[in-house]
Amino acid sequence: MPPLALPSSHSDMDVPSVGRFAFDEPVPEAFIGSLSLLFDNDFISGNDNRYTNGMAFAWTSAAAATYGEKNLHRRIVNAFSFLPMVNAANYRNYLQFVLRMDVYTASDISMPDPPPGDHPYAGVIYLDSSLISMSRVASHQLTLRLGFVGPAAGAADMQRWVHDIIGSPVPEGWHTQLDNEPIVNLFYQYSQRLLRRAPADRTGFDFSWSGGAGFGNYYIGGNVGLLARAGYRLPDNYGFTPLLGGVESLVGIAPPWKRFQIYAFLAGQSFGVLRWLPTDGNTFTDSRSGDRDSWFASLSGGVVVGYSRVFLAYRYHGLLGMTDPENLRTENRNDFGTIMFTVFFG
Repeated sequence: MPPLALPSSHSDMDVPSVGRFAFDEPVPEAFIGSLSLLFDNDFISGNDNRYTNGMAFAWTSAAAATYGEKNLHRRIVNAFSFLPMVNAANYRNYLQFVLRMDVYTASDISMPDPPPGDHPYAGVIYLDSSLISMSRVASHQLTLRLGFVGPAAGAADMQRWVHDIIGSPVPEGWHTQLDNEPIVNLFYQYSQRLLRRAPADRTGFDFSWSGGAGFGNYYIGGNVGLLARAGYRLPDNYGFTPLLGGVESLVGIAPPWKRFQIYAFLAGQSFGVLRWLPTDGNTFTDSRSGDRDSWFASLSGGVVVGYSRVFLAYRYHGLLGMTDPENLRTENRNDFGTIMFTVFFG
């Protein structure tokens, strides 16, 4: 990785949510949950380095109040009833579980021995377990990440398989990747609506801001940013939770009720980062590490299309360090695209 550039993560996906029902109305039992498949890759941006690709499977529950008292989803949410937003009558609570693998490589994958300061090879696999609480005006997300980095993640084989499919060169430096290490990280993200003009079954727009932080051996840092959305039948949610460490609401909370829905989004974020494992290297053992900035800016945009119980989302994302203007050059940025497919069950 070139100096002053940090590998990006899958942090800005904007996805449909709550739907047509007001938060203070009874929640209909319309479905039992949704499954999402997500694929990141930098192939479309002409790069093949740093954060180069990722894959994820996500399950998001319906609102906890729609399940029976003995349902596991509801029991888990009730275990957090000591939190103010879980007890609040005007909040709805959801669970989300995301199994994900991320792949990071050096700037030049043809080099068997990347130079000092270049981004190290790293494969990361983890499970994010999130509690999402949403009201008309705000959203809270708490996430626990458990996983590991290193050869046991199987990223080398996965990347070779993807490169074989898309016709990219074989990466030569995986024997230098980070060592095996367990990952434990906590994240919190808050979002608040600033303005919304989106009548049901019409074209509308909204604006919101978000801020949050993460702490653990994977990611230590904070973020703040803005999100703008516009489209037809705009969902009544907060878009996404764009932590650089990868916490995000990958899937929707409700389908568009057998109706067509389309909207576009544009988001900007700034980050302060104290630790980022894929760049900084192993916590407890000596390993390779890469040069990076401490302050970053990101810009992302895309479109979400849905009908009935199916959604398709696309997002293009760019991240660059803020210290040196030279990061505006393509070789010092990290750009990639994300495609996500979501199906609702019930």
